[in-house]
Amino acid sequence: MHALVLLAIIYFAAGLVGRIPLAVLAGILMVTASRMVSRHTVTAIMRSTRADAFVFVLTALITVAFDLIVAIEIGLVAAALFTLRKFASLSGVKREDIPGTPEPGDEHIAIFRLDGAMFFGAAERVLQEISQVKDIQVAIIRLSQVRMLDATGAHTLVEVISALELRGVTVLLKGVQPQHLDLVTNVGVIRSLRHHKHLFTSLPAAVEHARSHVRRNAAASV
Repeated sequence: MHALVLLAIIYFAAGLVGRIPLAVLAGILMVTASRMVSRHTVTAIMRSTRADAFVFVLTALITVAFDLIVAIEIGLVAAALFTLRKFASLSGVKREDIPGTPEPGDEHIAIFRLDGAMFFGAAERVLQEISQVKDIQVAIIRLSQVRMLDATGAHTLVEVISALELRGVTVLLKGVQPQHLDLVTNVGVIRSLRHHKHLFTSLPAAVEHARSHVRRNAAASV
């Protein structure tokens, strides 16, 4: 409605508007600008987090120094970078102990739990941490705690599985989220496994299968 009213004024009352002193228009703009930003909102933002405060101050300075559109664009980019940094900090990989009563050969089994988001900001760190593990025969990678997965994260899983399989380590996947199943299938995560039956929905079943591999390897070495 504002745009339509301004358009009508430009076409039908341009002569009258042209007689308005610039000082009056400047005052109107100053009042309008002051009402656009609530003092309580500014206080809340400045007291929230350093990232939010930085984005607010940065956007405000660029608005005054350059242009509102440029300020919005740079503010959105800065906010997106801080968001990605937060996601990356909440994401990672943790090695877990095998649940239940220990059995002979469990030292050759490693369980890795991936947490948070597997995207390009965290994928490289996950790849390095899992690939550096040594002296294991079976690796169980838990994906049930992965909340977000993109193509880069799925491709990193392919690299992790391929690197471990080349070293003779059998990789088992547990807990692929239903919303991620199509992605991991299309990218080739399932295909990179040694066997299509190395995909599990239950951790005890994956552990038992891993122990069977260790027992088979021990029997073969005798």
